[in-house]
Amino acid sequence: MIKLFDVHIPESVKGPLLKTLFSGYIGQGPIVDEFEREFSNKFGFKHVVSLNSGTSAIRLALALIDVGPRDEVISTPYTMVATNTAILEQFAKPIFVDIQYETANLDPADIERHITEKTKAIICVHWGGYPCDMDETRKIAAEHDLPVIEDAAHALGAMYRGKPVGTISEFTAFSFQAIKHLTTGDGGMLSITNPDKYKEAIRRRWFGIDRAARKPSVLGHDPTYDIKEAGYKYHMNDIAAIIGLEQLKYFDLLFKRRAEIANRYREELEDVQGITLLENKPDRTHANWMFGIHVDRRTKFAEMMRSKDIEVSVHNWRNDKYTVFGDLRKDLPNLERLNNDLICIPLHHKLSDPDVDYIIETIKKFKDGEDKL
Repeated sequence: MIKLFDVHIPESVKGPLLKTLFSGYIGQGPIVDEFEREFSNKFGFKHVVSLNSGTSAIRLALALIDVGPRDEVISTPYTMVATNTAILEQFAKPIFVDIQYETANLDPADIERHITEKTKAIICVHWGGYPCDMDETRKIAAEHDLPVIEDAAHALGAMYRGKPVGTISEFTAFSFQAIKHLTTGDGGMLSITNPDKYKEAIRRRWFGIDRAARKPSVLGHDPTYDIKEAGYKYHMNDIAAIIGLEQLKYFDLLFKRRAEIANRYREELEDVQGITLLENKPDRTHANWMFGIHVDRRTKFAEMMRSKDIEVSVHNWRNDKYTVFGDLRKDLPNLERLNNDLICIPLHHKLSDPDVDYIIETIKKFKDGEDKL
């Protein structure tokens, strides 16, 4: 079976990982600090805070802007559910707006009508790694004095009009979950543009304690330090960080390979009957974490692909149908249409050229009378 995703763990991580495991210091330590520095330098971010997951990054960002009970957060209904359950964890309510059929991203044209006096922030997801229309989204946000949180779990390395995703909005959350571009086993990073919010984030990721301000004493630490805000146990540990440091060395190579495969798909599948490709404008760089396509007769397509040992998946379903969010279904025509025909085909660094050829050839056979189903 040609897998939809695959995990990248280089052999070279074994030495540094074993050294860290037996160093006697496996919690949050100097390697976490080093990973944050190298990550920030690599991608051009101002301030980054490493965390135990991308979900924690979103939740922490919401906490930093004081989202709480009775607040509303504009969000996309087409994403991994964690984007929106993070809002529930702050006792707030996600307000789902429509998406763009061409991108699966939040539609800026549908944001304004959902903003109320309760709206506290806007979350947008760069679905599959393709950047949202950030200029339009941020213009609306600025007019209503709302911060923007970018869920860039799919979009490490993506660019929007010359700017790296992670440098554009107040907060950008990245994921290092197992099958992401860069994995630490699990983990995340929050990129923050405001230095004061960064300092607050450093405290709140570990119970609200300012570790740097604690002074050593005969009692272990000076007991006079104060905790002024509620915090969480969201910090990254040195085991995850050492994996991340080693993974950074391979990022450019893996990113390039994903782009090569995605470009082959776009070239070969553009005119295939029954297939519609997603948008790919030249003013932004796609991170190519997933390759989604619109397919006529999606179930038949999935049956055929799997019968040929090619794994495909819808991957995301509309969040507004989940009971946990209450009765939030609205008139979202683009979501309705996309939810019925979008599916993802394999995209990862371990795909060989023959694998890619086989996937393309199989998809091209999916026409009336040729799929044999």
